Amino acid sequence: MGTHSEKGNRDYRKDLAAYLDTVRDQGRNYLEAALQDLRRSKHVCLFGIGKTFHPVMDTLRNHAGVQINLLSDNDPSKWGKSYPGNLICMSPHDLEAYKGQVAVVLVTQYYGEIYEQLRNSGFNPIHVLMVFRLLYGDFFKSKGNIDTIAEKTLALLEILEDEESKEVLLTLVHNWFDFSMDDAGYGGICSGHPYYPEGIISLGEQEIFVDAGAYDGDTLMEFLDRTGGKFAKIFSYELDKDNFLRLEHTVDELEASIRDKITLCPVGLADEEKEIRYEKGGGQGLNSCVIEGGRGMNVGRIARLSELLKGEAVTFMKMDIEGFEMKALRGAEEMIRRHRPKLAVCVYHRPEHLWEVPLFLKKTVPDYKLYLRHHGILEYDTVCYAVP
Repeated sequence: MGTHSEKGNRDYRKDLAAYLDTVRDQGRNYLEAALQDLRRSKHVCLFGIGKTFHPVMDTLRNHAGVQINLLSDNDPSKWGKSYPGNLICMSPHDLEAYKGQVAVVLVTQYYGEIYEQLRNSGFNPIHVLMVFRLLYGDFFKSKGNIDTIAEKTLALLEILEDEESKEVLLTLVHNWFDFSMDDAGYGGICSGHPYYPEGIISLGEQEIFVDAGAYDGDTLMEFLDRTGGKFAKIFSYELDKDNFLRLEHTVDELEASIRDKITLCPVGLADEEKEIRYEKGGGQGLNSCVIEGGRGMNVGRIARLSELLKGEAVTFMKMDIEGFEMKALRGAEEMIRRHRPKLAVCVYHRPEHLWEVPLFLKKTVPDYKLYLRHHGILEYDTVCYAVP
């Protein structure tokens, strides 16, 4: 997609339009090609036992028709151990016995180094498959959706504030269709820790902070660290009951002078108020998510932020709520329009959020300056920032 040295002279609009025209015309879809390769292979090995191992294995087996019979990892403590699916982890050395007969799927954040390791050892083919791309495979196959992606991302290019944001956008779109270890990946656009990028988000001593999707208090604690404990108020929202208990414990450990300025709310944020059902993340580092249609095992409540915080002049809001971001933003629209807070909104849970969130924010507050940053070396942790 181009090197950093080329950015200054790059016509992002022309490049993006031409690329998506090629995708549409040629039907390029690396995921389909990879899955066909895996289905043909005598052996399929998942390499890397981390938080994405279980969901990738489940999706490949139960939804993509791929039979997985081998498992490997560089960690000696995992060798010889049994894992779900009747798989026993072997060392990379033992895996060499299958060379020439095995397709390897990398399911680890260290895919770059491991790709080189296995390629230098003579393994081929090697694929990188991630949960997001597997979940939305059908979305990216549709020519109608490709037309929508082109229309909306070209519109998004026009309102992004800087070249880094445009580079992030083009790289993300490229990786949806043509992920290549040789010229893609996420390392080139990865930029530090989320929510407080230098030169975009700055904090004062009287912030009224909304932490939407507070989890166990990790973002809250970073906010306290960055403000030195000098702030006006914090409102933390967490739907999941177990996470909320951990959040309460985190806050209980704080000094009373800090604790008294924090309000914890066991609700989710959306564009309506009602009882909903949700599924937990399963303990593999994946967060809980709301299940449409009331099929989840756990019961919680959602509400509109504009009603919950009526009268509060919010100055900064972070939002990471597992795909409910657009509904929550619509439920906060009056508050956003009135108080114009700084915003850090995750846009990686659904493909369309990459453009829906910034376009909605620009329409709501035309003076907002909008940025995209990607904060991980996997497909996760893309954040849209809006500052007045």
